[in-house]
Amino acid sequence: MHHPLLHQLKPAALAVLLAGCGKKTEEPAPSTGSFAIEMEPVVGTTDLQLNTQTYNKADGQAFTVSKFKFLISNLTLTRADGTAYAVPDGYYLIDAATPTSLHLVIDKVPLGDYTGLRFVVGVDAAHNNATFTSGGLNHSNDLYWEWSNEYVFLKMAGTSPQAGGGTGRALTFDIGGTNVARTVAPTFGSNVLPVKAGHTPEIHMSVDVLGLFDGATAAQSVNFVTTYSVESGSPWAPVVADNYAAGMFEVEHIHSN
Repeated sequence: MHHPLLHQLKPAALAVLLAGCGKKTEEPAPSTGSFAIEMEPVVGTTDLQLNTQTYNKADGQAFTVSKFKFLISNLTLTRADGTAYAVPDGYYLIDAATPTSLHLVIDKVPLGDYTGLRFVVGVDAAHNNATFTSGGLNHSNDLYWEWSNEYVFLKMAGTSPQAGGGTGRALTFDIGGTNVARTVAPTFGSNVLPVKAGHTPEIHMSVDVLGLFDGATAAQSVNFVTTYSVESGSPWAPVVADNYAAGMFEVEHIHSN
């Protein structure tokens, strides 16, 4: 059956009407994208190998690493104009023994070019308790003290022949408690992180275990003979935290992808 209105339209108007009937509504352009961080645990210029490799500090003291893990939070991207984007609810466990934990993908980031990144090694006071248990804050992640209802921000374990003056004695660095959360801002240099629709640029970042031990001065550097077991409340906990905040993280390069 023909609609009577169609007989009243001129051919040109009819063509426009029929063409409009088949036109699809365009999807709005995306306003957010994603980026990735690849963490590479190293000791100096050498890839970290757990249990099997012996390394040396700047003073020549030897050590092995059986465990190396830490929590990061409060990731914030900065732009050249001084504005910033804070990643909401981001708490991540980085564990050298779990390769999948070394690759982070952060979604729903506003599009744009970013020139810097900062994050906290540790957990902010509002989340450093027994309430939060998901993701990186899972209490079974070996970074939670049940006795104090607090997280360990960074854990390193291993051995050193110099530790305690003995032979092959254990090293244990459990950095947590008050006044040890540290904000880290490894420089991008001249690089830019371009967050674009359909692309996932990647920050490749080295994480150097030596950063725990080698301080800015001799007084801040760890001597395994006397300092081989550090936990919450130890005067060395904030010193080690200062050390790794200054020297553990470095942006090697950024892939635009």
